[in-house]
Amino acid sequence: MKTIITLGSNCQQEQNIHKAQIRLRQIFPGINFTKEEWTEPIGIVSDRFLNCMGSFETSYPLEYIQTCLKEIEIELGDSHENHQQGIVLIDLDLICYGDKKFKEIIWQK
Repeated sequence: MKTIITLGSNCQQEQNIHKAQIRLRQIFPGINFTKEEWTEPIGIVSDRFLNCMGSFETSYPLEYIQTCLKEIEIELGDSHENHQQGIVLIDLDLICYGDKKFKEIIWQK
């Protein structure tokens, strides 16, 4: 199943994106990442975001992928409380899984 995710961080951006990419490669060995892109925050007051996308083919079920993304966020120290304060250590969003679309990529031009 073709899967696309986004990665974003506004705090220690390069370090957190890199850590997330390492963990994602361990779980999804064939994942490919786009070039990282600096963007202005949308909807919050914060430092700039560093974003990229990842895409991979998988036979894992949707629920497993969603759980993995959430576990990586928690592992890297991200939390709902941080987000409420405008701090995004790492945000991993599922964009599409096969024909199912979950979110739009708001930072992409």
